[in-house]
Amino acid sequence: MTSAGPHAERTQLVLDTLEVASRLVGTRLDAVGAPFPGSRRTLVVRATGEAGDAYVVKRYVGEQGAETYAREASALAALAGRARTPRLVAECGDPRLVVMDDLGEGPHLADALLGGDADRAASGLGGWADAVAGLHVAGRTVREAFVAGVGDRSGEALVLDYLPGQLTDAVTEWDRLAAALGVEVPAGAFAVLGSVPSRFRVEAASLSAADMCPDNNLVTDAGLALLDFEWALWRPIAWDAAYLRVPWPTCWCAWSLDAAAAEAALARWRATVSHTWPEVAGADFDDDLDLATEAWAWLAGSWCLGPLVDGEPAPTNPVKPMPRMPDRTLRFLRTAAAGRAIPELADVARRLAQTVTTTYAARPVPLAPAFAAGVLR
Repeated sequence: MTSAGPHAERTQLVLDTLEVASRLVGTRLDAVGAPFPGSRRTLVVRATGEAGDAYVVKRYVGEQGAETYAREASALAALAGRARTPRLVAECGDPRLVVMDDLGEGPHLADALLGGDADRAASGLGGWADAVAGLHVAGRTVREAFVAGVGDRSGEALVLDYLPGQLTDAVTEWDRLAAALGVEVPAGAFAVLGSVPSRFRVEAASLSAADMCPDNNLVTDAGLALLDFEWALWRPIAWDAAYLRVPWPTCWCAWSLDAAAAEAALARWRATVSHTWPEVAGADFDDDLDLATEAWAWLAGSWCLGPLVDGEPAPTNPVKPMPRMPDRTLRFLRTAAAGRAIPELADVARRLAQTVTTTYAARPVPLAPAFAAGVLR
């Protein structure tokens, strides 16, 4: 007797998930098309009810399912009606899943960046900035609800902001990587990365979706809506704004951006949030942006360089074309080498960048195809 193959197992998982979701919403749900292509952590299915109403059902199946379910369901519940996010229709803790409104099949920002229209890409960046600003302004009021929701759904005390821990881990990782590349670094030099969270000058924090990447959104008639709150957390808003400067430190669609378009989008974001946090319009926040940008460069640079040093195969996905890892690593190190916020590591970054260039034939990350192919009007 042979066991069921992966396809049969996934088909059964879809059926089981829709059965639970149907009970939650009180109508039979039928799948529409194949499950969304996604990560191993989730199963995402578009479904319709008997009255033709449309939903998206998301089930958390990976090892981190308890945490990602708790963070996403809590964020969506806390934000209900306050920001452009899917409406949480129903949820279940066993099995862990959420049912959300289906916002449609529109494009996302990554589609625009990978296309051939520079103006459309620039407009998409502006829409992303507007949506993130809206999230920050709305999210500032939901901290207690989010924290309580995460605790109730996870049954344990999760770290509200896990980024400081990641920076602490990066200290040890960069010591390892520099040694592996033969780049001499003064003892304890990378320890400064652990102090970054305490160095922000402007007190402006809010709920963040964490991975607000070019494909984690949907362009709708009402504007760009943010999706995917699996890793939602509470942190200084400078971390999210710096996504336009690094750019896209946690994302596959990490092509370079047209500088003028990125700065215009950032200006739109600042204009909106400065009504709530006036200091965001000032020089202190300029310093915070530099700090977040360089810290992201060091953190994301360690994530990219580690697999290269360890000889791991480069990830490939024809549906999600991404820049080469050596090129991304080089860009992060050149960003860190600016040293406006972390001058202690500027020379280290320059020497690491030179070594990465010669060792891995790294070169500058190309512009996103839309900006490479078109001319902004």
